[in-house]
Amino acid sequence: MNALSLLFRSSRFNLSKVGDHFINPCCFGEDLAAWLRPKLAERGVEAHEAYQEDWGWELRVTYGDGTYFLCMGGNSDESTVNPDDGEWRIIVEKKRSIGQRLAGAGKIAAEDQLARLIEEILRAESSIHELRRE
Repeated sequence: MNALSLLFRSSRFNLSKVGDHFINPCCFGEDLAAWLRPKLAERGVEAHEAYQEDWGWELRVTYGDGTYFLCMGGNSDESTVNPDDGEWRIIVEKKRSIGQRLAGAGKIAAEDQLARLIEEILRAESSIHELRRE
């Protein structure tokens, strides 16, 4: 896969209330996408409306000359103290043309600028902790 994963822990986003519109009961991430989208726009990233997948939510974004898919979902710790405690994952996937794929070109770099920007946004939020890459 041509992607980087950013993982973090937080209780800021919904991991406990399954929406009537969820495709599957595990489709959390709608509020994370809604929170992240304007923060990206403030930094010059064109982020389209979030849409649901069968595992979570996705944002298509354009940054510089690249197009990316930000795939996000979370897993609850099933805490009785705070049911929204859990781990979140944002997969930063860089879109490549068929020609790029065949040639092995256009792969996401370890120091991809969009991934670094998302990390900066996440680090600035006090309710987000234990941010790491996988």
